[in-house]
Amino acid sequence: MNAIIVRQFGDPGVLQVEELPTPTPGDREILVRIQATGVNPVDTYIRAGSYASKPPLPYTPGTDAAGVVEAVGPGVQQFVCGQRVYIGGTTSGKLYGAYASHAICDETHIHPLPDNVTFQQGAGVNVPYVTAYRGLFQRAKAKPGEFVLVHGASGGVGTAAVQLAVAAGMNVIGTASSPRGQQLVREQGALHVLDHSKQDYLKDIPHLTGGNGVDVVLEMLANVNLDKDLTIMARHGRIAVIGNRGRIEIDPRMTMAKESCILGVAGWADEKELREIHAHTVAGLTAGTLRPVVGQEMPLRDAARAHVEIMKSGSYGKIILIP
Repeated sequence: MNAIIVRQFGDPGVLQVEELPTPTPGDREILVRIQATGVNPVDTYIRAGSYASKPPLPYTPGTDAAGVVEAVGPGVQQFVCGQRVYIGGTTSGKLYGAYASHAICDETHIHPLPDNVTFQQGAGVNVPYVTAYRGLFQRAKAKPGEFVLVHGASGGVGTAAVQLAVAAGMNVIGTASSPRGQQLVREQGALHVLDHSKQDYLKDIPHLTGGNGVDVVLEMLANVNLDKDLTIMARHGRIAVIGNRGRIEIDPRMTMAKESCILGVAGWADEKELREIHAHTVAGLTAGTLRPVVGQEMPLRDAARAHVEIMKSGSYGKIILIP
């Protein structure tokens, strides 16, 4: 099998393709032949060695992929060989991650991929939809009829958040910097789209929300936007911080008059929360209300280029690697 191996933390050049033995699944494990792999910003932080939790070296990056069940270990009951699946994590303690032609996964990490969803789309499901659902519903407790502002709405998590919010009956305002990205956000069902490359792009929020402000903000770059977010909140508004790349100074007094709050969103959830998220996601994929957007496809050997591209501004859907 082919896999990307990282033998030292560093720049994207440390991502190198190597040949490895194809592993054999153990008890309650599944071997998946990967057809497409999703690239996430967190993959770049881990590769660089700047993430809070670092894997032991060497390791294969990646948690998100889609493919076909090739072999099942003893005790596996819910999946059979030949079944189409998407994965949300590979078996802990193993060298093999999702940037590869094969991966070993615990049965709990595997989810059915509906026939109306391509493998490329399936590779863009796990981190984007888990993160967006957790921020929107489990942390911010967003409700139908509320106004939701999604920063960076043209990226993987952003498009997932817009789709989830629209399907739940919320009034969505999305931001994107390029005309192409803005059109993508409109296509996902956002009522209004703002250009966040403009200095005063939030000035129309009072008008767009009937003078009330936004009830929920999904914040992808808190070190740039958080102070401004506090000025546009409705009473009892909630800001869910999903992404951040540095420090910022804010005035906590801005949370007091409207009793707004700032909520952190971690990149993980407990087993019960994950069951809820994936049950909702599979149902939405099957019904067609959730539609992962693929922005770019690259061969696995171009993983280094993918890590450069995903950190550029003007995001558009998911970057997918093809083994």
